[in-house]
Amino acid sequence: MEKVRKPHVLLILSDQHRGQAMGHAGDPNLRTPEMDRLASEGASFARAYANCPVCTPSRGTIFSGRHAHAGPIRGFFETYPATAPSLATAFRAAGYHTAYFGKWHGSQVHSEVPKAARENPQDWPGWPPWRTPEHLRGGFEDWFAFELNNKPFDGHYYQGRETTFRRFKGYQTDCLTDLAMDYLKNYKGDKPLFMVLSVEPPHEPLDAPERFKRFDPASLQVRPNFTDTPEHSSALALYYAMIENLDWNIGRLRAALNALPAFSNMVTAYVSDHGDFMGSHARYSSKGHPHEESVRIPAIFHYPEAIPEQGQIDGLFSLVDLAPTLLGLAGQNTPKWMQGYDWSANLRGEIATPPQEVLLEMTGAPRWNLDCSDWRGFTDGEIKYAFYESGAELLFDLEADPFEMNNLAPSNPAACATHRERLLRLLRETREPFFDVIIEHGAPIPTEIITLEGRAEVRPCFGLDPANVKGDSTR
Repeated sequence: MEKVRKPHVLLILSDQHRGQAMGHAGDPNLRTPEMDRLASEGASFARAYANCPVCTPSRGTIFSGRHAHAGPIRGFFETYPATAPSLATAFRAAGYHTAYFGKWHGSQVHSEVPKAARENPQDWPGWPPWRTPEHLRGGFEDWFAFELNNKPFDGHYYQGRETTFRRFKGYQTDCLTDLAMDYLKNYKGDKPLFMVLSVEPPHEPLDAPERFKRFDPASLQVRPNFTDTPEHSSALALYYAMIENLDWNIGRLRAALNALPAFSNMVTAYVSDHGDFMGSHARYSSKGHPHEESVRIPAIFHYPEAIPEQGQIDGLFSLVDLAPTLLGLAGQNTPKWMQGYDWSANLRGEIATPPQEVLLEMTGAPRWNLDCSDWRGFTDGEIKYAFYESGAELLFDLEADPFEMNNLAPSNPAACATHRERLLRLLRETREPFFDVIIEHGAPIPTEIITLEGRAEVRPCFGLDPANVKGDSTR
């Protein structure tokens, strides 16, 4: 009997690309022919979610198949533990070679900064060029990566065991795609390959090569919940330019793969770690809350040998399902330590029973301001419910109010009580360590809150009551 070939697996990961912003997802502004083609030749989830919409915990979920509150990375500044199993270690156990390109943002060790950068901090405003130690790379072997740049142009990366970073000469997404294509052309391994290409765009700072800046901010067709200001419109125009550049690079990478017979049998997936409000609900360059712009993501799967041409499909996919699904498409069983659902049978067209609800959460929120709060919630595609650490609640009817402009929680205490019990069940099923105590036994905030930033930073729908917040006028 002929031995079945294991497919190569390519995961393309972006940062802050909300799921509504693709041509086939209905955005009237964008041209994303490569994403659309991957979807039409495979499958794209019409409702895909980031379980925890902030970078580091979400990446912990992506590479562990576990919810952030019960996973290897529970907060923004935490590190993927050295001995924690991962998607990479699972593929290695199945006989794969692994490679990582681009943004990791899962192991920020603040001492791991080169001497030259420590001595010249003015050259690195905001984020120094942290080097990710080998044992904190989530089990990946070949390494062309960085913790984070937050620089669309002229960023840096570390290669292999080198302790001095290298510079990108040009736009980050272009340069990373070049590196990945060169690696694939020169791959001589006798093992199937699991490779990740992780780019920062369309995460801010917002910029793109000039030829992609085709959008007129004043002519954009925006969502009904968009706050139409010059700042928001200009930002959205650049955000779209970055997405179209990424789409172009996906096309370049696919063309390179199509020219390499060794990679004819390949699973390709494209997801983002979370979305971005980008002007909706009066916020831009922001995530971290349960609204659709923040938690919805692209989720496209392409595998001609197993996934029939389907285009957009129904079902509540979320990032906790990504690791089991990629392993399943490669013919591997889900490890016992993963919590997500393996969608591979559904994608192949087989009958299987997928999840009927998605657990959403914010855990270990980076406390940039009082608007950064922890919360837990869920959606079943018809309603969305969330409970904040402050005791505030959100309830949206997604069918009647798809842009989440009417919070039903204050006027529907009975419904909220029912949804709280449903949320508590989900949390207990996923080993919630403490937030269930806050929901069931939390004490009310006893005094008014004084903030140095003033009332403008506090929004009632995101967890705090402005009537109870006092700004410091002496600042």
